[in-house]
Amino acid sequence: MEGGKGVFSGEKMDEFRTYEDFLDSQIKPVDLFYLEDQELARQLVELGHKGSSLEREEFETRKAAAEASRLASGSQQKKLASTGKELKDNFLRALAEREEANRSGEMTVTPVLDA
Repeated sequence: MEGGKGVFSGEKMDEFRTYEDFLDSQIKPVDLFYLEDQELARQLVELGHKGSSLEREEFETRKAAAEASRLASGSQQKKLASTGKELKDNFLRALAEREEANRSGEMTVTPVLDA
């Protein structure tokens, strides 16, 4: 197999709703022209004669793993400490404005060292 690259990686697996969609993605119009049968073209892909071979069970396993990974990353969103707080101090308001950017990595703070 491909070892997590290309079509088999997690971000690509969610593009295909079904195993047949995955097989169809590897069939070219010229294949259908010569074979004249989509089911036969799917069988050739499934057997590894055309495109990448990935059995149905492995497809389902990887699709479930990709879905679980997607759901886990979405649930890891932490609530901001400043959410719902009434901040009266200007310093705390400034921190609250920067909190999300700091947590997401968009903004980082580096210490200034005196020479």
